[in-house]
Amino acid sequence: MITGGPRYRTPRLLVAFGGLQYVLFPIPVVILFWTDQIGLSLTQIMVLQAIFGLASVVFEFPSGYLADRVGYRTALLAGAALWTLGWTIYAIATTFGEIALGEIVLGAATAFVSGADSALLFSSLAAANDVGAYTRWEGRARAAGQACEAGSSAVGGWLYALTPRLPFWLQVPNALATVALVATMRQPPRARVTVATSHFARMWHVVRTTLRHRRLRSAIQLSVTLGLSTFTMVWLIQPWMQRRGIPVAWFGPIWAAAHLWLATVSLASARVADAIGVRVTLATSAVLVVAGYALLAVLDTPWAVAAYLCFMTTRGLQSPILATVIQADAPHEDRASVLSLNALCFRLAFVACGPAVGALVDRFTLEPTLGALAVASAAASAGALVAFRRAHPARALGVG
Repeated sequence: MITGGPRYRTPRLLVAFGGLQYVLFPIPVVILFWTDQIGLSLTQIMVLQAIFGLASVVFEFPSGYLADRVGYRTALLAGAALWTLGWTIYAIATTFGEIALGEIVLGAATAFVSGADSALLFSSLAAANDVGAYTRWEGRARAAGQACEAGSSAVGGWLYALTPRLPFWLQVPNALATVALVATMRQPPRARVTVATSHFARMWHVVRTTLRHRRLRSAIQLSVTLGLSTFTMVWLIQPWMQRRGIPVAWFGPIWAAAHLWLATVSLASARVADAIGVRVTLATSAVLVVAGYALLAVLDTPWAVAAYLCFMTTRGLQSPILATVIQADAPHEDRASVLSLNALCFRLAFVACGPAVGALVDRFTLEPTLGALAVASAAASAGALVAFRRAHPARALGVG
């Protein structure tokens, strides 16, 4: 399939947007910044992430609903503008409260982008009569993001060594670039949606219909389970590396290598699903998470950091596949709303679990907590996979 020409202009721009969105210079050293520069404990760090999650929850579904009504490109513009404001606040913050404000604004930005980007990609490909290629384009966008995160991470530690706030200040011009990029996108014409009742009643209808839809409910359950299992480890790997004596100078390159691997897996996710099947791919993803937690809990050598690739592999495989599965069943007029509802459920799950994980680490140390997370992930994934398999017969799952 040739993907050049003007009808693929917006999908290509969305791939570039996915890359710029994940240029994150502070990410490999952000926990060091919080602990060494701001003086936060791990519990406070997890509370910060819960605050980010709560902000996302507050804006997540309303922003997705708004995107369906006023346009996906408009929602992306709002998200890019908030992204710029959030990083500006972060760059000058010196207290927990100021950092929390930055997290709230960044959470709102993430909510406006979440769902709108994937929905715009899906509708653009539908307009090009190539919706069957969605998983591959989604994989490209995610791979671009992970490659850019890898590249920015590789220099993040060096920038931090020059001056701790430099990685944060460099986020501001990058965020402005996302605003300019979204401004050049075009949205295909959409069918006008008439809301016979109030917008609140319509939103409630979308929530109720989605959660009653057996296939959508089970796909969201599995997406949240696998997403939460891998996202929690993102905030624990830096303390793990510190405890194993890995020099801070290596944090950036290790993070970069992990995300280059993630980019590679994202590009291959559609082919893997075609080769071994969607259900087998997702089950393998769940097994990798449990193995990753178990290995990091029991192995004391710095080389065990390679087990972090188990989490990266799961992220790369499951995200494009489940995004495709969810969009296949989502009503076209509420596609961004359903994707945002999926993200909202994930954020709520982290708000509930993240601070508790931080408290466990502070009280019982890291390794016992990782062991407990291995058991919890195994139980949650098993339940979610059973529900998914029952709702999605193998013959009904096709990922192109």
